[in-house]
Amino acid sequence: MKVRFNRWYNAILTALLSMLGYGCSLDEPEEYGPIVMEYGVPHADYMVKGTVTDEAGTPIRGIKTALKGFYPGVEEVYVDGIDSIQTDASGQYQLKYEGAPHNYLKLIVEDIDGEANGGEFLGDTLDISFDKGEKLKDGDGNWYMGEFKIQKDIKLKKKP
Repeated sequence: MKVRFNRWYNAILTALLSMLGYGCSLDEPEEYGPIVMEYGVPHADYMVKGTVTDEAGTPIRGIKTALKGFYPGVEEVYVDGIDSIQTDASGQYQLKYEGAPHNYLKLIVEDIDGEANGGEFLGDTLDISFDKGEKLKDGDGNWYMGEFKIQKDIKLKKKP
């Protein structure tokens, strides 16, 4: 008897609470116009591109460029590797990031081939801020914010 009562009690309570939540979430005041209800987070398509050269301006082939996220205040611990690529014969690279706007990104630049492409170069780390990116495409007015590009040209110094 007690089990049967608990089942009915839970079913009725669940139905009432779901109707209450549904009714509150669909409330649209006319003064604000129609409201689109979505679940998720703001996201966009980002592109980081540029050219890696030596101090004389000569493009360097085979330099690893990696986009990584990190925790603020803990710069030595990288959280997630987002994308990486090596520069082509003209020293160019292009990295893509699709997701939520990430304010804590770094571009890590490393010489991984040693003397093979004109000498050994010191690495570099640059902060990436998508707030300063060039907007290429508008968003849809909801969660999708559009497409952005950041140009980062890098000059590497040779190892002593």
